[in-house]
Amino acid sequence: MRKIYSSFFLSFITSSGLHTDWCNFNKHRLVLIRVISGKRAISSAASLFILLFVASSLAISAQKGEFQWPLDKPIVLSGNYGEMRPNHFHAGLDLSTKNMINLPVYATKDGYVSRIKISSVGYGKSVYITHVNGKVTVYGHLTNYESALNKYVKAEQKKAKQYEIELFPKPGELKYKAGDIIGYSGNTGNSTGPHLHYEIRDEKTEIPLNPALFYDYEDSYAPALTHLGLYNLADTTNPRFLSFYPVITKDGKMKLKKDTIVLKANIIGIAFSGQDKFTATGSANNIYEVQIKFDDKPFYKHQLDRIPFDDAKYVNQYSQMQEKWRFQKCFQSTLFPKGMYKGVANKGRIMMGDTNVHKIHMIFKDEKANQSELVFYVKAKEINYFEPPTIQGDIFANANEDVLFGRKKLQIFIPAYTLYNSGAVIFENTLEASGKLMILPFDATLRSTAIVGFEVPKKFKKFKDKLVFKNVDNTYTPIVKNDSVFYSVRNFGGFVLNVDSAAPKIKTEIPVAKLKATKGLKQITFIIEEELSGIKEYSLTTNGEWVLAEFDAKSGKLTYYYDEDTPKGELNFVVDVMDRCKNKASFSLKLGN
Repeated sequence: MRKIYSSFFLSFITSSGLHTDWCNFNKHRLVLIRVISGKRAISSAASLFILLFVASSLAISAQKGEFQWPLDKPIVLSGNYGEMRPNHFHAGLDLSTKNMINLPVYATKDGYVSRIKISSVGYGKSVYITHVNGKVTVYGHLTNYESALNKYVKAEQKKAKQYEIELFPKPGELKYKAGDIIGYSGNTGNSTGPHLHYEIRDEKTEIPLNPALFYDYEDSYAPALTHLGLYNLADTTNPRFLSFYPVITKDGKMKLKKDTIVLKANIIGIAFSGQDKFTATGSANNIYEVQIKFDDKPFYKHQLDRIPFDDAKYVNQYSQMQEKWRFQKCFQSTLFPKGMYKGVANKGRIMMGDTNVHKIHMIFKDEKANQSELVFYVKAKEINYFEPPTIQGDIFANANEDVLFGRKKLQIFIPAYTLYNSGAVIFENTLEASGKLMILPFDATLRSTAIVGFEVPKKFKKFKDKLVFKNVDNTYTPIVKNDSVFYSVRNFGGFVLNVDSAAPKIKTEIPVAKLKATKGLKQITFIIEEELSGIKEYSLTTNGEWVLAEFDAKSGKLTYYYDEDTPKGELNFVVDVMDRCKNKASFSLKLGN
């Protein structure tokens, strides 16, 4: 059984849809990962991609004022590029709408609509406009589109019988001039409140650029630190946080309470906790640029200006919580997004070869070149150039290589370039006894997905097609093959098996009796509840015909708006829902009109 299972695992990941995160193809680059007996082959086009990346990195500079603002002034920036969001770097600017919706949103430069995407998550209702300067602007969380664009989108939704849709109009089919209204601000998708999400992307690489670099705006406030953090980097596979030190700001200057730090470690990394603001009372945003000089020589520099979407999750590797402070690391892991680093010696590892006092000079800048500095000194008590790995695991996972682990009916495949940091991986398998599996380190960052496969424990065999693999942050549904299940996971940590055999629940937001007594309804909202696997499909019919209804995943609300196509007379609404484990539910409601 075991040999058959192992060979099946390898063949399965090459033939199923689970491998798509590792086979990445677009018109600008081709990186083809072939899983053949655990080996990885990269196409010759990889060298072309490197040349394209270098060329595109030189094209970020732009004339200030090249783009207009997408909202009416005064412009209030509530979020900046590179902010550390849950599980990703923020890819654009958040523009405040003062908690209002339906503010006009304008095209920021002449161009044509190249993409329209409507989703119950992510950016919600969004539109992409391509410009002749090789840039694409993105407008997210809209509540609606302007009338002509809205008509175009609705026609395509009705044709596809789908609310969630992605469209790619022909170049020049939908043109807009700078200052034309393209839509209205809202709160759709994964928005936590009404605002406009705005991006500027490079058209060829699709890398989001820092929009603040393209605009003139008032900002006279320099970045400020709250704490300095230090790491022991002697074990390259396991950076160990040493301690943090409060940063005091007095008369506009930052300093430590004691400017000399004596350490037991001599190979160290620097981290910081801090923020930047556009205005004195504005939102706390991330710091754009950090430089470090070691003994007055340039040693490290990063700028948050071109982080590929493929590396958005690097935020989990780049930052770490210590108590209530989030520290940003000024050193690199095994793999890292090269675009954000502008000159780093020794991957940011400061190696003190003596017990003398050494000067560290940190410089922090925002996009408007407002600058703050912190100078302090470090001294090593003793010199130790090597420490054996502090964590011994079941396997050592090299971030640059495929890893396939198998033991006792459990197998896990970690493709090359999935982990940002090489290191030990530990498995605690009690699936048969308790339905639990632990994969450590729990805080390892996965750049893409890994596959976990195992033979279904005996007590779960009759539920194998509804056997979800639940983690604190995510719930995964299975692909079943014979007596085994496979899960494409985006994180490590603790997992537990659960059976999802319960159908979703559906109800109206307003009690049915009140709805039936209300005249002149303009909309009707249904609430869909699904606790485990999540919603996969939903639809609303009226008198047997599919009708367009908008679904908001964060609230579970499915809303139908009465319009000119709403039939007269009695309306028979039917909501059909299926979760990701194929449990189905239906809800019917008859209303007069």
